[in-house]
Parts: sequence; C-alpha cells; structure tokens
Amino acid sequence: MTPEIRQINDNSKIVDSIQTPSGRSQSEPPTGIGMGRDVNASGQCESFLEQMPLELKYKIIDSLDLPAATLLKRTCSNLKNAIKDGDVLAKAWYERFPSAHQARLETIVSAKDDNQLQDWLGRFTNDKALIKSLIARRESNEFVAIFYFTMSELMSKCKTFELVEKGEISHGDRVKSATFSADDHHLVTKTASNGHNIAKISGQDIIGSWDVKANIPHTAFINSAAFSSDGNHLVTASDDGSVKIYGQQADGSWEAKHTIIHGLRVNSASFSPDGAFLVTASEDCTAKIYGLKADGSWVPKASIDHGNSVSSATFSADGRYVITAATDNKLRIYCREDDGSWLLKDTIPHHSHLHTAFFSPDDTHLVTVGQILLDAMDLFISATSACYDTVKIFGQMDDECWQEKADIRHRLRVNSAIFSPDGIHVVTASKDGVAEIYGQKADGSWKQKAYIMHQKTVISATFSADSRHVVTASYDKTVKIYGLNADGVWKEKASIAHDDKVNSAIFSNDGRHVVTASNDKTAKIIGQEIDGTWVEKASISHQDAVNSAAFSNDGRYVVTASDDQTVKITEIRMGN
Repeated sequence: MTPEIRQINDNSKIVDSIQTPSGRSQSEPPTGIGMGRDVNASGQCESFLEQMPLELKYKIIDSLDLPAATLLKRTCSNLKNAIKDGDVLAKAWYERFPSAHQARLETIVSAKDDNQLQDWLGRFTNDKALIKSLIARRESNEFVAIFYFTMSELMSKCKTFELVEKGEISHGDRVKSATFSADDHHLVTKTASNGHNIAKISGQDIIGSWDVKANIPHTAFINSAAFSSDGNHLVTASDDGSVKIYGQQADGSWEAKHTIIHGLRVNSASFSPDGAFLVTASEDCTAKIYGLKADGSWVPKASIDHGNSVSSATFSADGRYVITAATDNKLRIYCREDDGSWLLKDTIPHHSHLHTAFFSPDDTHLVTVGQILLDAMDLFISATSACYDTVKIFGQMDDECWQEKADIRHRLRVNSAIFSPDGIHVVTASKDGVAEIYGQKADGSWKQKAYIMHQKTVISATFSADSRHVVTASYDKTVKIYGLNADGVWKEKASIAHDDKVNSAIFSNDGRHVVTASNDKTAKIIGQEIDGTWVEKASISHQDAVNSAAFSNDGRYVVTASDDQTVKITEIRMGN
C-alpha cells in the first residue's frame, strides 16, 4: 500500500480516497477540525458575520459543497444558526438537483404514508424524537428537501451497512440486467444468451416479498427492456424483429398489449418521458412511433425511413421530438405537430456510421456517437487502428439550426456518452481506456475538462444526480470517482479496487452512494462520508460474475443481476 492511499476499513481490501501531498483528502475541507476537536473562527470573523444580513449568509452557504458547509456549521456559530434556522443547507443541497429529478423525488415521498416514511428513517437512526419531529413537518413546502437531506446525512454517518436479502429471482440462464420501475414496485430482468430469451416482470407483494408477475418470451436475444415513466407499461426489443408491449391491469397483473413487427433485428425501444408514445429502431432501416390511446391500445403514428440500419431512436426531454441515428450517416429529427402528426424537422449529415444520438436534458444540445473509417492514407498516418469513434456535440442556434460545437475523438469504440443532468457537461467512456469530460463555457463553446485514464476498457461513465461527480467502471478492475471542485476543476476523489473486471458503476439518487458490479462475484456499495471521502460500506456476493447493480429510486434497495442465473433484491440498513 502506497503512502498516498488510505485503507477504508479493517475488513476491506479496497483503497479509496486520493490524498493530497499534505495527506489530506482532495475532497476534505482544508481547515477547521483537528484531532477530533472543533476549531472556532476568529473573533474578528464572528463579529463581521454577526452584522451580515441573513440573506447574504444564505448565499454564502448555498455556494458551498456539503462537506465545506458541514465544516462551517461546526466552526462558525453565526453561520451555524443561519443553517439551522432556515434549513438552508437542506434546501441548497436539494436545489442542486435539476427540476426533473426533484419531481421524481417528490413523487417517491408523496407515494408513502407517514408510517412508511417513519420505517424508512428508522432503518438508519434510532432517534425517535428526530423521526417524529421530521414527520411532523410533512405539510411544509420544504419537507421533501429536508427529508432527503436528513436521509442522506444519516446514511453518510453509517460506517457500514447491514444487508437484508428481500428476494431472489431465478432465470434459466445468465442474467444480464435488472432495473426498477420509477415507483420501485416492479423490476424487469432479462437474460444474456440466445438460448434462453426471456424478460421477467417481478413485483413486491404486501408483505415485502418479490414474485414473478409475467414472463415475456422472445425467440432471439433481447436487446432492451424498459418501463414507462409511470411504471404501468413495459417494452422489450429483440433480435427476433419484434417489440412487445405489456401493461399492468387494475388487479395488478400484467398482460400483453401489442406486438410491433420489424423485418430485422430491433436495436432499441423506449417510451417518451410522459409514457404516451414509444419509438423503435431497427436494422430494417426504419424507426416506428406508436401512441397510447385512451382505451389502452397502442396504434402506429409514424414510420421513419433511413437508407440503412437505424442504430437508435430517442425522444427529447419534452417528448415533442424524436431523433434517429443510422449507419447511412444521417441524423433525422421529427417533431410532433399540434394535430398529432409527426413531421420531419431536420436532417443532419454526419461523417461517420452513427451508433446513437440523443438530446441534452434541456433539449438545446445533442450528442452523436459514430465510427469513422480511415482511408489508406489516414490509416498509414495513424498506424494504430483502421477506425476510430467520434463523439460530437451540437448546439441549437437562434434560427433553430444545429451547429457542431465539439468533436471528441477516441482511438477505439465509445461504449457510452452522456450529458450531466444539468446539461453543461458530457462524459464519454471508451474501449481505448479513456473517459473524457467536456464542459460548456460561458460563451457557449465546449472544451475538455478532464481526461480519466484506465489501463483497459472503460465500460461506462455516469454523472451523479447533482452533476458534481462522475464514476467510471473499467475492465482494469477499478472504479474511479471524480469530483468537481469549487474552482471548476475535476479531480480524482477515490479509486475502488475489485479482483476482476468491473461491469458497471452507478450512483444512487442522492448522489452520495455508488454501487459497483464485477466479475469477481461481488457488488460493492461505496458511500461518501460527511467529510467528503468515499468508503466501502457493504458488499453483496453471488456465485458467479455480477453483470449489473443498481439502487432503487428511493435508495432503500440494491438489485444485482448475475451469471449465476439469479437476481437478488437487497435492503440497506444501518450497520453496527
């Protein structure tokens, strides 16, 4: 173990927080606490702050990250009172989430009664007075912010988590993925081989156990399976050329609603944000848009034709637009008119075979991922690869035309590219062992902000919900967490080690926890401490490689999918 690395706990082989030359964590505030003692601000500083208007104190607190604000709360009595009296810290933390994420959190809380919320809090604290006082504020406009902030703080204070297995779903073959519905009442799982092509919908009953509610069979590999935003529908897309839509009935059962037939493999199928439409993308050179009628049936609305295989088709955040990407090197954007028809809005030529294209959260930018084939001269010059992938960022101008803003090159295939939730950063992950973060400047241009190196393929890179952290997962057996400092610089905050390649790493909804999935048969839960450091808090074991792991939307559960042909649903509780 090198002097720069600190072991996170006695029973872990993982090392995490990257240290500065002085031995302090990069995410740790520079001063204020020493040897376990609070350090008080100078009398001159306190006198100055005492005369400061409360509104200005709020602005100071709002500009700080959580570790710095927590430190300030301990070291400066004037700001401590401002934080306490106005619940400013909770509101400032909550307001860093985009409005769409806040809406999801509000939906989760509003769906639970007081007893359920008390039970949720009770998993992470024995302080009954705290629980009672918090629930008593349920009618407050700030309740959701205060509730989630309190939950996040309580979980961060847990040195370890106790894990309670709540259910196990068996498949007849390797399970590739498992995903919760938005309300966490159901999850969908799918296998990873052509010999056993089944997606399963499972639900939680009244006593908390999980049972299979529906089996969705295909005759070839299932490429995607996704819930609608309200959790009432599920769509699958398969190599067998079909798309199957299932819907939940009033009695809780699930039944087939419609099957869409394509001539060849269907690469993807996804719902619009409001769940009223879905779009498919197929190798038969078409994308199809279907709409949900009032009687519950699904009907065709539009067919988009390309000259070659359609790699992807996705909706804009407002659901009014669909963007398609195809190997004919063209992007097409369709718009839903007031009369319900879908009309071609724009065609954007591209100099690559396109893998995917998607809009930013505010629909003002779009990203494309494509492969450029080199000619003989370029290949001679590069001497490395016959092709490379390019990620391009486009911005919409005042005349509604799209203009290229950035071109991010990778030497090998790009496995993922994604906007941050606030829409001002993009992170890529490539087979060349690199993840790159690009950020938008004040003048609208984009520039590289960070270059994250791994020794092997970076399989994924994702942002936290507040856009302040990025986590990468690599086949070099490591996960790296980068954080955005107050000066706008991205710095490595933690490196988490596994004993085999890592297949995924993803944040929880509060942005302060990460769950990983590895071929070493484990999924590890990593949490951010109050001081900003990241530590391992629990590990979930399988009998074979873990292909994916994800938190439920309320953060209470983790679902893992494994080559051992099982899916585990595990509840998180306060440890010893």
